[in-house]
Amino acid sequence: MGEFFPINEQPDLFSIDGQLSEEDALFLEETRGISSVRGASGEIVSRFRAKSYFSIGDPIVLSLTRLITECGHALPADIRLQMPDYEFYQIQLACSFQAAPGCRFHDARFALTLQTVPDDPALPTQTALSRAIAYDLFPLRLEDGRKVTIKRSLNPEIKFNFDSVSSSLTLPLCDRAEDYIIYTSYIEAFDMQGTQPAWQFMRTKSHEIGGPQKLFMILRKPKGTYVKARFSLSASVQFMIGNIALNPLPLVMRRNPQSVITDMPMVSLC
Repeated sequence: MGEFFPINEQPDLFSIDGQLSEEDALFLEETRGISSVRGASGEIVSRFRAKSYFSIGDPIVLSLTRLITECGHALPADIRLQMPDYEFYQIQLACSFQAAPGCRFHDARFALTLQTVPDDPALPTQTALSRAIAYDLFPLRLEDGRKVTIKRSLNPEIKFNFDSVSSSLTLPLCDRAEDYIIYTSYIEAFDMQGTQPAWQFMRTKSHEIGGPQKLFMILRKPKGTYVKARFSLSASVQFMIGNIALNPLPLVMRRNPQSVITDMPMVSLC
C-alpha cells in the first residue's frame, strides 16, 4: 500500500469494507445475548460482524492559472502577487460512506498529508516557507444537512450559498449550469493553510453520515517542486437495538478478510 501511484494509473484509489474487531464483536454478543452463527462458507456471521463500506475517489487536479486563462479572466490579486514563487491548483476530492444494515456511522475523518518534493533531489531539505499547503478548503464548517448551490459566474469565483449563510472560495470555473451538492451531518475542516488538511464528519439528530461527499481544496506549491499526498479515512459506527444506539466503536478497515490495512495510498497530485 505504500507505493507511489500516478493518479491516472490507479482508478480505484481507496475502496474497502470495515468491520468491528473480533474483540468488540464478541463483547457486544456477550453483553447483548446475541449469538453468532457459522455461514455456509465457514465465515462467522452476526449482526455485529456486518460490513460497512467507504471509499476515497480519485482527485481531480486542475491548474488554477490555466483555468482562469481558458475562461478569459484576470487572475485574482492575492493569487497574482504570489505567482513569482508559487503555483496554484484546484483539487476536487470525494469520499463515500455506506453503513451496514442495523448500524449507522457515528463519526468519520477524511485526511490528506501533503509531501513536497524538489524537482532536483540534490536540493536541500524543504523549509517551512517552501512546502505545499492547503491554501483554501471547502466546506470549512457545516452545522447540519445543507443543499449547497454552486453558481459559476463571469467573475473568477464560485459562491457557495446555503440557507442564509454564504461562503466564498476562489475556484475560477467557466460559466456552466448550476450544480447542487447535498451535504449531510456536521462537517468541520482542519488545517487550512497547513500540510495536513482534513474533514471531520459527525452525525446529528436529524442527519446521518452517508452517501458521497464532495470536497474542494486550493493547493499552493512552491515552483520547482511536485506534491504527493497520502490519503486516509477512518470511521466508527453505532449498532442499533430497536431505538437504542449502542456505544460507538471503531471499524477495522480491510481490503479482504485476511488483509488489514495498515498503510494508506500515496498519489502524485501535481
